[in-house]
Amino acid sequence: MSPPILTIDILRHGETAMDAGKLYGSTDVPLSNLGKEQLLKAAKKIHQEPIAHIVSSPLQRCAWLAEQLRDKLAVTYARGFAEMDFGNWEGQDIKTLLKKEPNFRRDVSQISPPNGESFLDFHQRVLTTWDKYIAANIETGGHHLLVAHGGVIRVLLGKVLHIPTQHLGNLFIPYAAWSRITFVQGEPPMLWFMNHHA
Repeated sequence: MSPPILTIDILRHGETAMDAGKLYGSTDVPLSNLGKEQLLKAAKKIHQEPIAHIVSSPLQRCAWLAEQLRDKLAVTYARGFAEMDFGNWEGQDIKTLLKKEPNFRRDVSQISPPNGESFLDFHQRVLTTWDKYIAANIETGGHHLLVAHGGVIRVLLGKVLHIPTQHLGNLFIPYAAWSRITFVQGEPPMLWFMNHHA
């Protein structure tokens, strides 16, 4: 008998109701109406292959979709998949921040926002949560959906593709786009596609 395959679709939340030019990490901003439509459209496409489980960041821009589907599907929330806490940088204009903090794009591994979370701490938090989730589900396999944030998805894709941490900021992750990774016990993970849109 072939070993079970664990398939995880990693979906970024949709457009938020806040200014797209501002930095929002741990700030719990809501989705825009368009963002909700984007997620429902993506979920319908993803669910063409039945989903066994949904895991979501607890922040409402991700959790909204899980709440819409929880009557039909098993849902859990994982704090470890929440976006990075940018501390004093939360709500700042991104273009202005880039002028003061060039490593925000050049080498994200070096950023450490005042009163926030260093990128390396964030990176470790996400990967620890991911490794535990994989270990808990690889023996049973199935199709899972992770609803998360751009920063989280960069970390996860970086691990699968062996991208040096300092270059993760170079990955573009659009709203409501998803990437698929499969796992078979004893084999390296495989990225099937990246940034798919409904």
